[in-house]
This record gives sequence, C-alpha cells and structure tokens, in this order.
Amino acid sequence: MNIVVVGAGISGLSSAYILAKQGHAVTIMAKDFYPSIVSNKAAAFWFPYHIRNDKRAIDWCKKSYAFFKEQSINKDTGISMIKIIKATKVPLLDETTWIDYMPTHSVKEIATNQLPEGYKRGHEAIVPLIETQIFLPWLTAQVIQLGATIIIEEVTNLNVLSEKFDCVINCTALGARDLCNDASVVPVRGQVVLLEPNIVDSIFIDNQSPAYIVPRKDATIIGGTYEENISEAITVKEALDEILNKAITISPDLANKKVIGNWAGLRPFRPEVRLEKEGNVIHNYGHGGSGYTLSFGCAEEVKKLVSESF
Repeated sequence: MNIVVVGAGISGLSSAYILAKQGHAVTIMAKDFYPSIVSNKAAAFWFPYHIRNDKRAIDWCKKSYAFFKEQSINKDTGISMIKIIKATKVPLLDETTWIDYMPTHSVKEIATNQLPEGYKRGHEAIVPLIETQIFLPWLTAQVIQLGATIIIEEVTNLNVLSEKFDCVINCTALGARDLCNDASVVPVRGQVVLLEPNIVDSIFIDNQSPAYIVPRKDATIIGGTYEENISEAITVKEALDEILNKAITISPDLANKKVIGNWAGLRPFRPEVRLEKEGNVIHNYGHGGSGYTLSFGCAEEVKKLVSESF
C-alpha cells in the first residue's frame, strides 16, 4: 500500500519503520525532523508514565520493551539495558499498579534502608535506556534504507492526504489539537537540568515529586516538571533551581557536579491515547510522557489496523 505517516517524532518514526518492514511504500511528512523534534528532548527511558488509566497500554508497553531489548544488542542503536529504581515518600493504595505494565517478574522490592533518605518504599527493575541523540538518527536511517521517502512539509489538512494515499497515519502529537480539532490534547511542559556525564550508573525516578536522574553518554539528565497547559518550551530559572535541589537531596554527590545545560519540551498529553481508524486515516497520538514506552507497541497496533482495514 501507499502510506503516508504524518509526524517524525518517535510515534511517527516507529510506525514508519514497522510499516516499511512489512513492505508498504511509506512517505513521512513533517515540518520538523531530528534534531528539531520534541522526541529528541526526552530523557527516553522506558517506563509507564501517566498512562495507567489505559489498560490497552499494558500490551503496547511490553511490545515496545521487547523491541528495545532486542535492539540493545546492537551498540549503534544507542539503546542499553539499565537498572531503574522507583521510589515513593508517601506510598499510595494504587502505587504499584505500574507493575502490571512491566514484563512479568521483572520487578523486585527494595529494602527501605537501601533507599535515599525520606523514601518509604522502592522497587527496582531493568529497563531500556534510549539515547535519543544516537537512536533517532539510527532509526531515521533504517527507515530510509527500507525505502521510505522523507518530505519536509507542514501538513494542515489530513483530508487532502487521504485522497492521495491509500492510508494516512496521523502521528502529529500536539499538532493533532488543531489538525483534528481535538481539545483533549494538551501540552505538558517538562524542564530538565543537564549535568556532566558519568556521574551515576542507574536511573532514579520519583513520580510524586516529580524527580528523576538519568545517565546518558552526553549528559546526566536531572528532572523534572509536569506543567499542564503550558505551551512555551522554555526553561524557568526558579524551576531549574528547584529541580537541581530536589536531586541533590536524593543524591548529595550531585552538588559538586558541573551544570552543562538545560532544556524544556512539551509532552503531548491526552487522557487516553488515540489509536483508532477513521476512514482511511489511522490516528496514533496523545502518548504524553510515554512516547518511547508506547512507541513500537502502538506501531504494531497501527500495522494490525492497516492489515485488517484495507
């Protein structure tokens, strides 16, 4: 089939990759490609983040995990398997529901005395860490090698494309708010501080604060914020100071480390991911802060809808 994927973030690229591997003629259309995309600003470790109200995501998460784990064997992908520690200061009744989204028997509880000061409960697991600065160029190259065509152009009307292509895959993230008149898609700003690399060897995450520490080859990412309906992808000094101070209380060694930068990105949040067929358009957007976690699982669902519907 002649298929156009609209959007070149992780959802668009993963959909294009899976469809091109199946033998379809794929075109990717977007106004921005790597590195000028939000997906490049993600801390990009696999974890079910703010999606636990959507049980469909259990299967999508696990399929993405399997894809990234398989690709981690190839060092060119920038993917590694790494320990993650998830901790909470105030355990909640549903605090462990995220475990349902993890591979079976992959999570174990940590003794309280092994957690940072003030934390009451913690778990650890091994998860994929995706170095976006390596993985996105690799994935783009793979899609091109599979025969995909790249067109740098802003799409303002899906109906026009639906007349030219057999199928349109809508992976426009925040752009779907206007393109599909979908007011349920809202920006959620996330700000991070970048410290020098090679400081820590595992990921730490506290969803409640929120706070996270992520080791990458180019920087140690210290996050973060969760600011709904903020549409400016800019950092604010007061927020950056608070982020760093929170991280230092978790890991005091960070206090002497060099700050090398900061950034902000807008997560495309929706109460539920929209993954459904409408005419010859398949919508795949609204992944929020779990874009990488859901990416290849959702792409497999897109492939299934294409196969079943056309």
